[in-house]
Amino acid sequence: MRKHDMPNLTLIALAASYLLQVGAGFFALAIIGRVVSAAPPRSLAMLEGAYRYDSGVFWQIVPAITGVLFLLAIVANWRSRRRVLVLGAFSIFLVSGLVTGVWLSPLFTEIAAAGYRDAVDPELQRRAFIWYTSDWGARCLDAVACVALLVALTRPGTSPHETR
Repeated sequence: MRKHDMPNLTLIALAASYLLQVGAGFFALAIIGRVVSAAPPRSLAMLEGAYRYDSGVFWQIVPAITGVLFLLAIVANWRSRRRVLVLGAFSIFLVSGLVTGVWLSPLFTEIAAAGYRDAVDPELQRRAFIWYTSDWGARCLDAVACVALLVALTRPGTSPHETR
């Protein structure tokens, strides 16, 4: 592998990892989040029992891998015109992760902690709606960052002054 291949390889790996993460986030919201937020605590049944839905392992591993790939791609693309796009996407990744970790995940955990009951709690339903719509906003920001990475891939991986 040649040195000038690193900017492309790191950016491709990053884009693939982040697209996987964002796709999983949209899936979780469209399928799981929609159901869970529909009529809590009645709609929390899918989060309980021996075969409950739990994607915790994925969310512990994949964002960490994506973060490492961001750092590698930033270093490898530092001297190229891609730098601004990669740094912008990284900023969105950090903000989205911070909002998710500090506000959205604790809110979801609080809602899920109510546990299943065959009833609908209007206050819990209101909080679930806030979580659901806010999480869509965070995932849409992530999608913008993915687009920035894809656009970065269309730019040259070397600086205009670098010779091969």
